Amino acid sequence: MASLEINNLRISIRGRTIVDGLSFNVEAGQRLCLLGASGSGKSMTASAVLGRLPSNAVASGSIRINGHEVLGVPAPKRPENARVAMVFQDSAVALNPLVKLRDQLTVPLRRHRGLRAAEATSAAVELAEAVGLPNPSMLIDAYPSELSGGQRQRVCIALALACNTRLMVADEPTTALDVVTQAKVLKVLNKFTAGENSPALLFITHDFAVASELCTDAVVLRDGHIVEDGPLHDVLANPRDPYSRNLIRAARAATIEPYLQAAPTPEGVATSAVEEASQAAVPPFFEIDRVSRSFQMPRPSRFAARPVRTALGQTTLKIGSGERVGIVGVSGSGKTTLLRLILALESSDTGAISCAGKDVRPGSLKELRWYRRRVQYVPQDPAGSLDPRMVVRDLIAEPLLRLNVQVDHKQAVREALESVGLGPEYLDRRASELSGGQAQRVALARAIATRPDFLLADEPVSGLDLPMREQIIELLRSIADERGTGLLIVSHDLSMVASLCDRTVVMHDGAVIEDRATLVLLADPEHPRTQELVGAIPVLPVPDTPGASDDPTLATLAN
Repeated sequence: MASLEINNLRISIRGRTIVDGLSFNVEAGQRLCLLGASGSGKSMTASAVLGRLPSNAVASGSIRINGHEVLGVPAPKRPENARVAMVFQDSAVALNPLVKLRDQLTVPLRRHRGLRAAEATSAAVELAEAVGLPNPSMLIDAYPSELSGGQRQRVCIALALACNTRLMVADEPTTALDVVTQAKVLKVLNKFTAGENSPALLFITHDFAVASELCTDAVVLRDGHIVEDGPLHDVLANPRDPYSRNLIRAARAATIEPYLQAAPTPEGVATSAVEEASQAAVPPFFEIDRVSRSFQMPRPSRFAARPVRTALGQTTLKIGSGERVGIVGVSGSGKTTLLRLILALESSDTGAISCAGKDVRPGSLKELRWYRRRVQYVPQDPAGSLDPRMVVRDLIAEPLLRLNVQVDHKQAVREALESVGLGPEYLDRRASELSGGQAQRVALARAIATRPDFLLADEPVSGLDLPMREQIIELLRSIADERGTGLLIVSHDLSMVASLCDRTVVMHDGAVIEDRATLVLLADPEHPRTQELVGAIPVLPVPDTPGASDDPTLATLAN
């Protein structure tokens, strides 16, 4: 009996078809991935499987879990052996911030496995240890906010395993994670799914490279239709549909393989070192001199002293005008702390930061107006940074007004919108009426409206599907080329940094461990942590199916 059978599933909302005639099975012991760009129907299909469709959704067809028809049946009313375990994309939202992990883990263990309190606690520790959490007997007494993103996601996997189901659904569970943590989470999913006594897996993602690390079979969706299905290796080797080919091309572009091929030889590395030395003589735009930042942590007990955590050790950097620099590292390495100091959002404990020779420190809008005109920020989450009450024209015009930029505001708004590839029809739309990629373009238009000398961006493409990711990267590149704008990109994604930045700074534990030309760093990473970061990037398998190399589209992809 298949763990999941979907037959002719159709879902519509307010007359708009989201999923149209979907049919596929997930067999016991199978890992199958649903692939597709944003809006293809992946998450809506998962919602139907989970019994979590919106109240205004109209669904027809059939969904059977372990032989039980469940379409339209809310999750609490389903039979015991028709339950589904879920690993959500955002672990910070999935876990209750006010409840300790011990209680969150023991509740499903007691409910679904019938364990007593002491037995459930022991089982919770065993699960936490099994998914790779450090010091699990102490960690389960922590709150979610005290864990890193990767640790929280592993707790979510432990919660799913505690439910003891025959089917697990994972919806983009690694999207917000750095590549090292992503590799660890994928390893846990690989270990605890698709076994004789472990659940089958329905894995939802837009990333072929991530899917290839875990899944054996694939279903590719576009606009609610299946355009490709079968063994994942065959889909990668011989994609039949142009849409699948485009996704695979974008997936290959999102790996570091093209940049490794372009990396310099040992002689080139020596030449690059000479070039770096000559660039050091250029007057810096940013001068970061021995800045550091520490934070006081909660007291471990009522009368204990508050421990101090160093987020950023004493750090010194110089960044020239128009330079394109990437700052990379795993979560907790100090990247975002350094960015916040450069943006004058926080004060450093030691040292100083200057921009074009003028000191930069937190202050009022009037005091920092000169700096905000010259340096603008592109946020990671545009949906959270764009005021939902304002239309696009006002969102883009706001920095022009607040910073008192003496230009024709209407013309500047139109030029900024045109620069990011959006037409005048978007001017009167609100943030809620934009897709994720459109919202990111508006955030970028808002940042470039003042014509700044430097753009600072924190994970600007981490939440986007691969085709949209490629478009935003190309936009940033064209803006930098046409306007001479410098870029400072903070990311855990080395392939994205390689596509935009000539220089890469690698951070770990609040310290700079490497600062080199990007291609040189990729060709010859020196520090063990840099080697780990490069080695953890997912790689798409090279097509080796007979005849695949004769396909001109695949030949282009391979190059």
